[in-house]
Amino acid sequence: MEVVQSFLAGEGGAKLLARRLAVPEEKIRTWVSHYRLHGIDGLRPKRSTYSAQFKLQVLTHQDREQLFSRQVAAIYGIRNPNQVVIWRRNIDQGRLQALKSEKEERPKMKPKRRCAAPANIVATDAAQALREENDRLRAEVAYLKKCRP
Repeated sequence: MEVVQSFLAGEGGAKLLARRLAVPEEKIRTWVSHYRLHGIDGLRPKRSTYSAQFKLQVLTHQDREQLFSRQVAAIYGIRNPNQVVIWRRNIDQGRLQALKSEKEERPKMKPKRRCAAPANIVATDAAQALREENDRLRAEVAYLKKCRP
């Protein structure tokens, strides 16, 4: 925050502040961009995973508006502008699959079976149990009908 405030107060440009504070010049430019667009929240740490659709949206916006990676990263709240460069490189090299996040690529786990018995045996046993219960209930209803006055 101090670096951003110094820059905005005109105490020096990114190069001068970078030398004075031993901070990379690109970092200062990134921090200032994030602060200008998102305020103090733009400087807070953020961990995110991005969907392939989001990545394509960012790259399309960058192409349409002819923006630098740092600029488009600031607009979309991406803390590391190099991430946009990596996405661009992947898509330029025809690796569209590389845009998918690890979570999207992860295969779904198959549910475990609860019993070791084959399904047709279980179904047959259940059907037999239902038939027996049905017969018992019919007999009970018939008996109650006969008992009525």
